[in-house]
Amino acid sequence: MSGRWSCGLLSGTDFKRAHPPNSVAGRAVALAGSIPTGQENGGRAAASDKLMTDLSIIASGGKPQRAPAQLLRILIIDSQPESRSLLKAALRGLSIVETVIERARPIDLGEFLVENPAHVVIIEEDFAEDDPFEVVKSLKRNPATARINIVLVSSHLDVESRRKGIEAGILGFLSKPYDLQTLEKAIRDALGKVSTNHKETLDKVRRISFFSGFTDEELLRLLKICHTRKFNAGEPVFHEGEKGDRLYVMLSGEVNILKRVDDDERLLATMKAGDVFGEMAIVDSEPRSADAVAASNAMMIEVHDQIINNLNDTLALKLFRKFAILVTKKLRDFTRATAEAQN
Repeated sequence: MSGRWSCGLLSGTDFKRAHPPNSVAGRAVALAGSIPTGQENGGRAAASDKLMTDLSIIASGGKPQRAPAQLLRILIIDSQPESRSLLKAALRGLSIVETVIERARPIDLGEFLVENPAHVVIIEEDFAEDDPFEVVKSLKRNPATARINIVLVSSHLDVESRRKGIEAGILGFLSKPYDLQTLEKAIRDALGKVSTNHKETLDKVRRISFFSGFTDEELLRLLKICHTRKFNAGEPVFHEGEKGDRLYVMLSGEVNILKRVDDDERLLATMKAGDVFGEMAIVDSEPRSADAVAASNAMMIEVHDQIINNLNDTLALKLFRKFAILVTKKLRDFTRATAEAQN
């Protein structure tokens, strides 16, 4: 076997070629090279556990990610044994995960989950005989399993997959290939809170200047392929150093943009209804340059970069135009502020 592993992680050779030694991922490769390969006295299993833990810390920029109040029990559903094995190994490296169980197919999944409860189900999209969206809908109709959180993993995650997933009740999406940080983010997305009341959200969206010029039909379509996320006061939206793969349009509440300099945390800006933030990471694909934390209970539309890149119609053109105006305005404001500071 060569190229990419079936679960979507890069093979060792490809990984080393893609990431220089001084990069975050390159440091992970260096760590992997120091792990002994012998199996005596369970050394390999222990070393593997240490490697995955170290990789998790490295992927978060050298600091362990904050774990939820309760460690998670996760169920993997994937027809490929190797894919399940590799995903299980990756999950073992996340500090938020306690137990991982697995199944090859979602047959009688509701009954299985009643007997073997899980906080999160990670289900592969590509089943030959089973439709994962219908499986999830069945779980959501059953009061005993309706509150289970779902992550859809796919090698061809597109706008249609997201639309069908959101309609079925899926909150987390994981595109192959993925790394540990992306995996943890998908799990945290699945655990998040969203609004499914499109009529209520549409009323809020109409009042946001960013969406001026969009028809109600276009706005409803956008709401069906994007999550409307809710954050409690004090809850992080994203952390500095994370991969930036989505932007946010504020509908209500406030979010503080914070930058840590040495031991000092500085408030850079406060986002309010109508403001857009997080767009620069999508434009230049660089990691987040600051923290975003809800200053009050807040609601916002989350627009993922895959949605932006996969749309190819009038809605996409309108979004791109809005992004261009937004980025241009922020650059002009920055240039003006810099000039005033120098005078």
